[in-house]
Amino acid sequence: MSDLPAPVAPSAAQRTAWLLFAPPAVLAGLRWLLQWQGERGPQTTALPLTPLALDATPLQLFSPFLWALGAVLLLGLWMVRVARRAGAQRVRRALLWAWVALWLAGSAALLWRHANRQGMVPLAPVQAEVLGSRTRMPSLHAVGGTELLLRVDGLEAVQQLVVDDPRAAQWQPGQRLALTWARGRSSGRFVTGWGVQDRPAGADAAAPNLR
Repeated sequence: MSDLPAPVAPSAAQRTAWLLFAPPAVLAGLRWLLQWQGERGPQTTALPLTPLALDATPLQLFSPFLWALGAVLLLGLWMVRVARRAGAQRVRRALLWAWVALWLAGSAALLWRHANRQGMVPLAPVQAEVLGSRTRMPSLHAVGGTELLLRVDGLEAVQQLVVDDPRAAQWQPGQRLALTWARGRSSGRFVTGWGVQDRPAGADAAAPNLR
């Protein structure tokens, strides 16, 4: 028998480093892979069309932030309680696995978003009226462009759409648009194209204040 050294088990520090850095790397790699796959196929426009609650109360607007703050406070209280009973080591282990679960959930959401757009179902073209607009600056999550408020025929709520077409900045309240759109595989509506129509005579120029 050869005197080969026995394999050395990875240390706790190595496992911790893997759990800290591997999940973000997986998400970044998945994002790159989906983007590469999307660029290989036919380039299609799919701009999210989302309802806008103009009459929402301040409590409704800030409810997501309040829920998140409440969750953070409950988590902090839970960690203090567990640390007193079971020790700080278990708290650190629980936080580490929660970190992994967070990035895995982000990866799953990225896959769901990709599948939702890949399986869009075309809808019949529809008419829409521009109610107002403003410039949306680019960010890490969006390319920016012109944010439009639209009244879409057949939809009760005012809709919000961000268009990266430079011509959209010239559209005025009362402008009529012909939209082609689609429904996502599982949820949501997406605008896939638009055409500008003549603005009706005597259209009311008043629009919601977006500034």
